Amino acid sequence: MTAAAGAGLLACAGSPVPWAPPAADAPSLRGLCAVDADLAWASGSAGTVLRTRDAGRSWQALPSPADSAGLDFRDVHAWSAERAILMAAGPGAASGLWRTESGGRAWSKILDCPWAEGFFDGIAFWSAQSGLLVGDPVAGALMILRTEDGGDSWAPALRAPPTRPGEFAFAASGTSVCVQPGGFAWIGTGGAGAARVWRSSDEGRTWEAADSPLFQGRESAGIFSVAFADARRGVIVGGDYLLPDARERTAAWTEDGGLTWTLSAAPPGGYRSGLTWLPAEDAWICTGPQGTDFSRDGGRTWQPLTAGFHAVQGGFAAGSAGRVASLPPLPIPEVSAGRNL
Repeated sequence: MTAAAGAGLLACAGSPVPWAPPAADAPSLRGLCAVDADLAWASGSAGTVLRTRDAGRSWQALPSPADSAGLDFRDVHAWSAERAILMAAGPGAASGLWRTESGGRAWSKILDCPWAEGFFDGIAFWSAQSGLLVGDPVAGALMILRTEDGGDSWAPALRAPPTRPGEFAFAASGTSVCVQPGGFAWIGTGGAGAARVWRSSDEGRTWEAADSPLFQGRESAGIFSVAFADARRGVIVGGDYLLPDARERTAAWTEDGGLTWTLSAAPPGGYRSGLTWLPAEDAWICTGPQGTDFSRDGGRTWQPLTAGFHAVQGGFAAGSAGRVASLPPLPIPEVSAGRNL
């Protein structure tokens, strides 16, 4: 079944304004997309949409889709300062996708959740045309929709991953799904049923699963974020969001494309909900409410970096109370006898 929504253009009046979180009821920001070193978009609860064009020195609040004040935009994917797709997460009709070609001055609704029991978790794109939308299980299988026309239409995967009872994906930062060139994609799951990594090599048409060693067996536990540097090197982070300080089994790494996973020998400082790879540093950053950590050895060991957020991508972070920030520089690696320690 193709689940395209043909809603018309939603006009949004107003211009971007400097971002100053309200003193009370500040939104929680969980969507984040770094287009380049200067440009990033962020999104969150209360229909909040933000953008920076100066490497995070200042942020602007953008007009959001009409009647979206109560929506929670858990993910955003942007290609430029003008073009982006927003994903709202929630049960049934609370989930949806909107697209702007004008930097938020106008939005078009491109998808309503096709199922009453659905719940959108994250989006990821290989290109301006090809992308994935992942959601909680419907009829015993993960909800995976594919687009090949930039979001104008969406169709289910040929073989959606069947889930175990109590297994689902998390929408903590919109990064339970990630993609890499060549048609590779990965989805991390959790919940009482399992914490597995689903892998596709044909742009999400078919999938296979691998068990992970991350903390699992509770509805609040599992894999919350997955990221890959290339088709083989990847990291997963998570834990139990109800046990935010527990470090055990919160991160793992792979060098075979996600077929097997090894626990980090020195894990992050607790539950982590967001993850990113920094190509220029060949380093990984993960974040959660209790702190942000980095790894220079492929996810094997982690060190504390700065305060905690919900989401991290590129050099940016977004979190609770409407906080958006640029990450501090990573510590320079120590050198001994001409070799990196």
